[in-house]
Amino acid sequence: PVNIHEYQAKQVFRRFGIPVLEGGVAETVEEAVALAERLPGEVVVVKAQIHAGGRGKGRFQEFPERGGVVVLKDKGEVGAVAGEMLGSTLVTKQTGPEGSKVNKVFVEAGCAIAHEYYVAVTVDRQQSLPVMMVSPEGGMDIEEVAENTPEAIHKIWADPLNGLDRNDCL
Repeated sequence: PVNIHEYQAKQVFRRFGIPVLEGGVAETVEEAVALAERLPGEVVVVKAQIHAGGRGKGRFQEFPERGGVVVLKDKGEVGAVAGEMLGSTLVTKQTGPEGSKVNKVFVEAGCAIAHEYYVAVTVDRQQSLPVMMVSPEGGMDIEEVAENTPEAIHKIWADPLNGLDRNDCL
């Protein structure tokens, strides 16, 4: 399977004209601080970049009080948060107890969130087809939505030769 980080997905979105918040990826504390300084507003979000969902609810082995997604109201805190994340091990439901080492953080401008949606493109292994999954019940608890209210997740399968049919997406 092909796994991409959130920052990479947002680069693809930008390329195709899909609006995303300003932000960038950092591998050092200094890069994270410099990125934050260039972002508009005072609110910034620092997000650990690992190939696992549930980063916001995850916890670092080295800093159990720290989650993998941190909203900061003061840009001056970015260095300390990035310093804790970079090189540390984030444990989520998807990583298992061994966790995953964080080598990069995504520093993004904050915003007021009116509503969250869940959108994913993956492979339906049973049908051997790409499938887009969409739910108005977005956010960090999509696994709970899938378990408790599976009807809230809408699936659209893509034809391997023709891609998604625009009418199926309406």
